[in-house]
Amino acid sequence: MMDSPRDENDELCSNYDDYEENPSELNESPSEDLVSSNTSLTVVCILFVTLFERLSYYGVAANLVFYCTDILNLSSPLSSSIVLAFQGTCFVTPIIGGWLGDTTAGRYNAVYGSLLAYVSGTALFTATTTSKHSGGYVLSRLYQVLFLAASLVLIAIAVGGVKANLSLMGADQVKGKGQKVVEKFFVWYYWFIQVGSLLAFTAVVYIQQNKSYFYGSLITVASVACGTIMVLMGRNHYILHPPRSSALADARRIFALGIKNKLCRIKDPLWTHWLDGAKTTMGGAFSGEKVEAVKSMVRFSPIIFTCIFYWTIYSQGTTAFLLQGSYMNLKVINTFPFPAASLSIFEILCVLVLIPIIDRVVYPGLRRVGFNFTPLRRIGVGMLFAAGSVALAGLIEIERKRRFGRFSQDVFGVKKNASSMSVFYQVPQYILQGTSEALVPVSGLEFAYAQSPPELRGLVMGVCWAMVGVGYYVASLLVSIVKYASHATWYPDNLNKGTLENYMFLLAGLMLIDLVVFLYLAVRYRYVDHGEGPGNDGHRAPGRARVVSLATAVPVNNDVYPQLLVR
Repeated sequence: MMDSPRDENDELCSNYDDYEENPSELNESPSEDLVSSNTSLTVVCILFVTLFERLSYYGVAANLVFYCTDILNLSSPLSSSIVLAFQGTCFVTPIIGGWLGDTTAGRYNAVYGSLLAYVSGTALFTATTTSKHSGGYVLSRLYQVLFLAASLVLIAIAVGGVKANLSLMGADQVKGKGQKVVEKFFVWYYWFIQVGSLLAFTAVVYIQQNKSYFYGSLITVASVACGTIMVLMGRNHYILHPPRSSALADARRIFALGIKNKLCRIKDPLWTHWLDGAKTTMGGAFSGEKVEAVKSMVRFSPIIFTCIFYWTIYSQGTTAFLLQGSYMNLKVINTFPFPAASLSIFEILCVLVLIPIIDRVVYPGLRRVGFNFTPLRRIGVGMLFAAGSVALAGLIEIERKRRFGRFSQDVFGVKKNASSMSVFYQVPQYILQGTSEALVPVSGLEFAYAQSPPELRGLVMGVCWAMVGVGYYVASLLVSIVKYASHATWYPDNLNKGTLENYMFLLAGLMLIDLVVFLYLAVRYRYVDHGEGPGNDGHRAPGRARVVSLATAVPVNNDVYPQLLVR
């Protein structure tokens, strides 16, 4: 649940290992107390910026599907497509934001500029929710839609700049103090991410649903404005590194040359792989080591690509699950309606509880009885849980319509003929989704790290990050296809007059087909050991390279520290 760490040379695509801190530079300051004081200030600023940014992001995203359906009166499939496209883009833009931070603007400028765009985006979004005293909205529906589109584009761009650079700025502040301090920073970084997420999924969504969408959205503007101020507070004290060249560029050129040779049917008897033509010894422009590194990445990429559909399933938690919940009884007690979006709390808590249990109890216990629960095996099990979550949602949808009575329920000012079935019947499907998250993203990043050559680990992490966004795009496309093919009955505007359960069962079936493809590739795959030490058995990342939740790795002093991606 969670953000992307990046390496020094490129936006998730570079080699932090190439950079060596000059120890003498760490002691140039006249006072150790002053250094410690400055470091504490910068770290605190970065942590609170993280909290404010996540609060703002989820303050916009959590109820966005309801905003589109109930305020803008868009159809359910279109609303879901907008949400999925927005969230998918937020997972892709960090690649661009990281490239700018690492090679052009520098991390501080990238973060500061992104936060300014963030303020503008959330302000535009809030403007679309401004209502008149006499009823209705200040902006016409056309301008609401135009402002919404502009705001989501700005926010997606801003998220990319912040996600890609802020965490590494934090690591840079404490890197000279040793590995334990950096590790502690990421623990607190994760904690602040969760605090921001929880505040958004509780206080903000409650205000939006039960008080005023305008005031709930205004909180997101104030929050990201506070984050911008916090960044400025530490401006004169940050440890910053100048932009450097990109390792992504070489990998891209190697791919381009290999594809060109294939398309032009250029062959050489000495080539054993379609990328060999890029080697200097074969007439290309790149060293054999670089080309071999890219070839190694290509070898396990098909397995990474099979995880795309997992994210398609995962995305239902912010779209179809929410729409389903709005047609269930949201009242905890008569005076307290429970926000449907707040059910994501159970998924967050599930991940927080399961990760330490799995890492400290389950995995060691299985090893003691002689079972090697490799990353690929964990991914397969996690995919089963993901399929189970949407299948269970389908069964609940059948029961919601069949066995429970109806009553009128107000959701964002719209009266819905809801089922008397409590929304808390959805908790198990969120728990199943949380269980899958504790297995698939964690193990996927661990596998990608351990199996990728050191010089291209940043690029591999970037590809894994982008796959999350692609999964959301696939979900958006699938919604449109299902709407057209089923004449809007499988994803209806009114869930009482359609068969949303069929869509859920379709997702479960596609996930199982994807699992079969994954198992076929996994059985044929042979782990490799890049020989980085006795702690690496080829099944997990060496040293501290364990990935905690959907994490990507930040190599610091030849080690790796986790940072959450999804939240």
